[in-house]
Order: sequence, then structure tokens, then C-alpha cells
Amino acid sequence: MPNAPSDELMALCRRGEHFQRFGELDAAEESLKAAIEIDESFTLAWNLLGLVYQDAEKYAEALECFEKAMELDSEWTEPIENAGMLLYSEEMYDETIETLTKYLELGGNELDTLLALTKAAALADDCQTVLTTTSVILETHEDLYEVWEMRGMCQAQLNRYNAACTSLNVAIDLNPRAVSSLNAVGNLCYDAQNYARAAEFFEPSLSVRRKQPDILFKYGTTLWFLDRWTEAILILEKYTELSPDDPRGWNNLGVSLREKGDFKRAMECYNRALELNPELDIVKKNMETAKEMQVLL
Repeated sequence: MPNAPSDELMALCRRGEHFQRFGELDAAEESLKAAIEIDESFTLAWNLLGLVYQDAEKYAEALECFEKAMELDSEWTEPIENAGMLLYSEEMYDETIETLTKYLELGGNELDTLLALTKAAALADDCQTVLTTTSVILETHEDLYEVWEMRGMCQAQLNRYNAACTSLNVAIDLNPRAVSSLNAVGNLCYDAQNYARAAEFFEPSLSVRRKQPDILFKYGTTLWFLDRWTEAILILEKYTELSPDDPRGWNNLGVSLREKGDFKRAMECYNRALELNPELDIVKKNMETAKEMQVLL
């Protein structure tokens, strides 16, 4: 900081910090304002006053103080960090990214702060910032699965599928119960029609968290593609319980039942699908196939 504070100014700041530490926020505010009245360019007092206002849940005033401190000394990372973390807590993610990117560029390296920047960027779909920040974090913290997970999610979003699979598999190795990572790799495999691999990720995900309709649907459909009809029926039955208004689930359950030879239940499922959406031609075709198979028996 460029300020060369007098003993009086430093005494007022120490007094303000002492009051803040013991929750005497009015007294802390009074001391710090007294310091600012003596020297309005006293950056430390502005930063401390911002912390006092933050403790008092006066967030707008706190942010103004941090911004004043940043204006007075653009190279001091502490008020930038304080402003960024306050913005993050208020779910102002675009502003968080702008502020904490400055913190990162100035060499700020507090883990919690960099994680806040990464999470804000992930929530704002700012994948480039996620990739930049996770690279910095992983230089010193290679064992944080959530960092690998956020990195992998953004790589997938940017169609960098090989890199995404690598990052997400590291996340899974670090935390085998990382549902988001398991689902993300499973989805990549599913979209690539690699159903055997997709099943390897969907199954453990559902063992951790059972009620995931989207994953149940994809896992059940995956088992169907793998001709694992009995298992597919069990999974798709669970899906139709959770999402009874989705005709796709009833159609796929009908196909699985048909392949197992349960034509009566299969037709019931197809009829249910058509009740929900009479325009689904695939259901009508599946019904015809079921009737033809039944005749051949």
C-alpha cells in the first residue's frame, strides 16, 4: 500500500480491528471513520470498514468501501479478494468473475478464493475462466476432485471430449461417489453410443443417488441397447414411477417387455405412451412389431 500512515491513524485502525473482533461493530465503525476523516486516502481503513459493514450485513456499504480501497491501491489484493468474495456470496457471478480475475492476475492464490472464482465461472458458463483458474489451482492442489470435475464439465461443453474424459475420470478416482462426474462421463459415452461404457458409469451413480430420472432413463435405454432386457425392465419401471407423464419411458419399457416375451404388458405400455402423445410414430411401429412377434409364436 502506498500510504505512510501516522501513529494516530494506525492506532485508530488497530482499535477498529479490536472492536470488530469482539463484535462491537458500531465502535469499530466509529474508529475507522475517524481514521478516514483524518486521511481519506488511507486504504487500510477503507478495507477494514468494509469488513465491519460486511459483518453488520450492510453489503452495499461494504462493497463501496472495498471498491474505494481498490481505487486507492489497485495492486493490493486484499480488498479485491474481499469484494469478490462478497459478490460471490450475493450470487452476483459476472461481477465476481470480473473482480476475482483481477485478484488472480495480481498473483492472488488463496484456495477458497480461487474456488469461488471457478464456481462463479462454472455457474455463468464461462468455461475459459474455469479452465484458466483450475489450471492454477491444480498446480498445487492435485487432489481436489471438484476442481477436476468442473474442469471436465467445461471441456465437455467445449467439445474437448478426450480431455473431458481424462479430467472427469481423475475426479472419479479421487471420489468414486462423485455423482456429477459419473453422470458426465456416462453421458459422453451414451452420446457416442458406447453403451457398455456408459453403463459402467450410470450404475455406480444410481447406487449413490437413486432418484435421478434422467439417468434412470438413459441407463434403462443403455441396458436395452445391450440386450440386458431383465435389468432394463427394472430400471425403466423405476423411471416410469418417477416420470409417469413421459411417453418415452413407457415406449422403452414396452420394448424391453416385448423382447422378454411379455406382450400383454408391452401393449399396455405402448397404449399408455400413445395416450400421452398420440403422434409418436415409433410407438405405433413398436406395437406392430409386438403383434407380429406374437403371431409367430
